Amino acid sequence: MKGLLSLVPARWRPLVFGTTSFLAIFVFWEIAVMSGWANVFFFSQPSKIAVAAAAQIANGELPWNLWVSVMEFLAGFGLAAIVGISAAIIAGWFRDVEYVLDPFVWFTYSAPLAAFYPLFVAWLGLGLPTVIAMTFLFAVTPIYANTLAGLRNADPDLLRAARSFGATQSDLFLKVALPASVPLLVAGLRLGVGRALTGVIVAELFGATAGVGYSISYYGQQLQTTNMFVSLLVIVLMGVILTQLLAALEAQTEGWRVDPNG
Repeated sequence: MKGLLSLVPARWRPLVFGTTSFLAIFVFWEIAVMSGWANVFFFSQPSKIAVAAAAQIANGELPWNLWVSVMEFLAGFGLAAIVGISAAIIAGWFRDVEYVLDPFVWFTYSAPLAAFYPLFVAWLGLGLPTVIAMTFLFAVTPIYANTLAGLRNADPDLLRAARSFGATQSDLFLKVALPASVPLLVAGLRLGVGRALTGVIVAELFGATAGVGYSISYYGQQLQTTNMFVSLLVIVLMGVILTQLLAALEAQTEGWRVDPNG
């Protein structure tokens, strides 16, 4: 076993092993259905899902739904990133602002946000505005909280060293605390991606006319399990790709915890 592991370079092991585990699941899934261990009506099977995905791509259905969901995700997540990071920077600079924002932030973190969907529909109507609002609401809190934590946990030795060289309060914030918060900021973005995708799908499930979530809802109601699994796997794949990209960025910024100049 160790001999086989040595054939895979360390830098490629997460990708290779992760991909292998996914493939193993699909192989077991296919065998389970073919052997009659699992009911194909309820579980479908990878080979049929691949055929259904090809058909949806050929008729333009899957690309269109994916495009709609990606645009809604980018709008909601982008807005959450701008608002969350900006609010955290202001709260990090002015402690009183943090006190004002804390009740709202932790309310949105602990509340069942899906319950707010009817309110957004009443205020904004069905469709794009409501989906973006739900996506924003799901994603903004982890981005804000992680950025603020990064600002608050700047290395005290770096702060003392900067003060000893005559750094002003603005220098301490902009040149020490803010750069040192980048790793946690990126970690917050990574968490926000998963929550933003949840917001997109939740909103699309209940009141959209296009998108991956709408496709899941539509085929689920029609009991077309295979077509439903196409959309489910697409959204899972999208989440994995985005979180892994941000994980790679997070790894690149780890050194900033001790060196604010990167």
